[in-house]
Amino acid sequence: MNVYRKSLVIQLLLFIVFFIMGANLILGAYLGATLSWINYLLLGVLIAFAVVGFVLYKKEDPRIVLMTQKEMNLIRYLLYGYFFVYIVHMILPSIITVDQKMLSLVVGFILMGIALYGVNMQLRLLKNK
Repeated sequence: MNVYRKSLVIQLLLFIVFFIMGANLILGAYLGATLSWINYLLLGVLIAFAVVGFVLYKKEDPRIVLMTQKEMNLIRYLLYGYFFVYIVHMILPSIITVDQKMLSLVVGFILMGIALYGVNMQLRLLKNK
């Protein structure tokens, strides 16, 4: 399957943002009460990534990368898994009583792991092809 290289770069930026969001869950649970400015820092980082992503996407790059169907499916499953875990993190405390800090710690590490695997996969695709 042919995919524009710039689309893979945007996906790489997306997985980096996902890693930052997973780290934010952990930092927010343990440092959110004492460091309220961390949310503004996260917002600034997300806006910066959005601007960089927009500039990279609008830039002309006719190069094409050949991806297999297996790689496309793996990216899809990583994204589905990420959002499923994130939704469970939002819904679970309203269903059962659970230690919010421990839940944020576990979910944050899972989200960061998924994001790191996605970053690694995107870098391999951009490097090898």
